[in-house]
Amino acid sequence: MFKLFRVEGYSLFPLLKEGEVVLCSKLFSFSTIKVNDIVVFKKNNVVMIKKVKEINSKGYFVQGENPDSIDSRNFGELQKKEILYKVLFNFTTYKFL
Repeated sequence: MFKLFRVEGYSLFPLLKEGEVVLCSKLFSFSTIKVNDIVVFKKNNVVMIKKVKEINSKGYFVQGENPDSIDSRNFGELQKKEILYKVLFNFTTYKFL
């Protein structure tokens, strides 16, 4: 299952800019997530998009490129079940991520 998301904010700038559209793939139990993958998840009823910086026994540490980003430095690691989508393609700049 695929879904399009429009980037809002500057959390991943300059990698992803506000207004860009990304194609995402729904995560399933057999899906793999690697360091540097960009993922979409919901935290406190807010949909967020961040880059996976580290994977450890506690979960996935996600972080924005912007130092002011609200990310795992604020809310801790994510569990795989919390991650909804993985970004596959950026339509605005036509590049695979």
